[in-house]
Amino acid sequence: MLKRAGSALATAPLIAGLALSGLLLTGSAQAGAATAGAAKADSAVSTGAALAAQQNGAPVSIAITGMSPSWASPRSRIKVTGSLTNTSKQPTGIVTVQLLASSSPITSMTALEDNAAQLYNLAGTALPGATWRSAGQLAPGASVRWSITLRARAIGMTTFGVYPLAALALDAAGTPLASTTTYLPYLPARKGPYRNSRPARLPISWVWPLIDKPLLNEPWQDNCQGPQARALARSLAPGGRLDGLVAAGQLAAGRSGLTWAVDPALLANASALTTCGPGGGGMARAASAWLARVRAATARQPLFATPYADVDVAALNRYHDVAADAERAFRLGWAVAGTILHRNVTPSTGQLAAPGYAANPAGIAWPAGGIDADTLEPLSAVDGISTIVLGSSAMPAQTSSVVRVPDSEPSRYVTVLLASDPLAQAIISATSAPGSAFAASQQFLAETAVLAEQNPAEPIVVAPPQRWQPPAGLAAELLANTASAPWLSPASLTSLTARKPIPIAPPPDTTGGQPGYRPNELRQLSALDSAISELESIRVRPDLSMYAGVATIESSAWQGKSSAGTRPMLSRLANRLYAQLRGVQIIADSRITLGGLKGSVPVSIDNSLGYPVMVRVGLIYSRASGIRIHPEPPIVAVDAHADKTIRLKVQAMEVGSTTVTLQLLSQDGRPLPVKRLPRMTIEATQVGILGMIIFAAALGVFLIASAARAVRRGRPLPGADQEKGGNPPADDVADAGGQAAGPDTVMPEHSELGTARTPGL
Repeated sequence: MLKRAGSALATAPLIAGLALSGLLLTGSAQAGAATAGAAKADSAVSTGAALAAQQNGAPVSIAITGMSPSWASPRSRIKVTGSLTNTSKQPTGIVTVQLLASSSPITSMTALEDNAAQLYNLAGTALPGATWRSAGQLAPGASVRWSITLRARAIGMTTFGVYPLAALALDAAGTPLASTTTYLPYLPARKGPYRNSRPARLPISWVWPLIDKPLLNEPWQDNCQGPQARALARSLAPGGRLDGLVAAGQLAAGRSGLTWAVDPALLANASALTTCGPGGGGMARAASAWLARVRAATARQPLFATPYADVDVAALNRYHDVAADAERAFRLGWAVAGTILHRNVTPSTGQLAAPGYAANPAGIAWPAGGIDADTLEPLSAVDGISTIVLGSSAMPAQTSSVVRVPDSEPSRYVTVLLASDPLAQAIISATSAPGSAFAASQQFLAETAVLAEQNPAEPIVVAPPQRWQPPAGLAAELLANTASAPWLSPASLTSLTARKPIPIAPPPDTTGGQPGYRPNELRQLSALDSAISELESIRVRPDLSMYAGVATIESSAWQGKSSAGTRPMLSRLANRLYAQLRGVQIIADSRITLGGLKGSVPVSIDNSLGYPVMVRVGLIYSRASGIRIHPEPPIVAVDAHADKTIRLKVQAMEVGSTTVTLQLLSQDGRPLPVKRLPRMTIEATQVGILGMIIFAAALGVFLIASAARAVRRGRPLPGADQEKGGNPPADDVADAGGQAAGPDTVMPEHSELGTARTPGL
């Protein structure tokens, strides 16, 4: 990491380093013409050792906050601006700011890194007249702005390159107090002795990330409340992180070599915020405006979608149980992003056939945290993924930024774009401290200039971190410098893949990736995948929203670790899944008696879910019992909040009972989870259907006749008591005394041979 202009350094090691490095003012061409301020800087060299003990107690800090122009030419007048702050608890005296520089360019990235690491300054010559003096004392904690203008020729720059420029703060006695350094690229005139040092324009491409931490709930649930939703709304609102990235990209569209990298989960979460009502604190308004701006900014620009929630592809591919989640997240992401952005972001297939084939912008993958050795093949197996963006540290031996690596299949290659890790470190170093954003921007220019000089044939790929949070104004400044720097030529990522020739390189080894998953997490994620698969297998229309919840849990934002947020979401998602799987049930009688050896048994399927399903009834019973149910129950569609009855055709070989266990199966035959499987006992009898009908009819006639006889016996004939001496009829005697009364007990009126009559009559 290079030294930043916004970081104040104690000058004791600075001056001591100057002495050690031989870059003292003594002997420089400008030393004889140094001003009084420069002389004080010279005299301060001898006090460096004494100041070394005070390096942690510097009374002031100094920062360079701007420089115009950002690079120089022979006739340039350079205005350097900065700030000076009293960091002590005592007022300061008069403070002088002196600019120092060097007429020797920095010739390599290694030299830049060494300059930062060793705490000495390559800018060792005090520039005549390049001073500023405070008007008075600085109160504790007070800051003051300073400005110095100088001519480029005062530095003595000649050839194209990057030249160090330092600002040194001195007290009234000329004692160094603090220092800071920046870098000034120099471009010689087109005509003159150094014109041949001007480099050709170097292609440069940006990966511009619109990625955030996904909301830890389903996109339709509780989005208008909670700290995470409020934080997202602030980021989408004017002045927020995501709003600033879109604004900078929109301003530089077509001029800075941008390729947008968009997380579909962010689009889905923003879309969910648009449904928040008046009580949402302006969430709906901010989200709606941001989505409209994204659509407008990206409509005619190269764009690819990350896998949903920017899942950690490397971590997932380490484990067989969840490896399929990465490909599912890609496909889900393409579908979601295409719907919200109103454009097709699904890669076209067939792009891996030949090394010289240019990739569709959508066919780019940018795996968070790099890849593992086994990740390249699964990525290339995803239809249409033909280009992978990695950090340059993934293939440290490569001098080329665009290479092709062999795929698992013969004659197939995947293009790898190696984004510069030093450039990424330069731009992410910026903070909100004074001068920090300028330092990062200027360092970016310096490093690209060194790369243009060192590797004039190799394009530059810039990929900030996925969830980059630049200080206000930095993103726009970087893109503006990219578009205007005379040694850079903005180009799209896909144009780099079409360059010829592209060298062939061996596949990269492990390039990092996030930590893996614990065994219990793997079991839970694998169980979720199985439950979602079962639920999808019974739906009439597919709905992959549950996979969106799994991808949110697997997001690279959580670094593959358990968190207070992901654990509750995992449990909530599991409960929702199993509740839906239990929303379809079988309803059947526990005991069925057949009227013979065969019959039709009704079974109902009840669907309490809000969507139609397709299932079938599975039967478990012993064939040895002699019962056969044929044909097997078919797959049936059951509407939402409805039930459907099917009939099982049962054939028994003999009288007896058999217990049949019923279970619901998906369309592909997988049993659905239930708390308890219903059981039904089917009993076969010897009486056939016709016999049962005859028996029922006979029983009915018998009951009618018995009722008629009872009525008749309850009404005695007139005069019967007088004629027979008051004795009751014979029938009444049988009913009362329990004695059989001759022929009347055989119910002759019901003889199958006709009506029976009393003998002798």
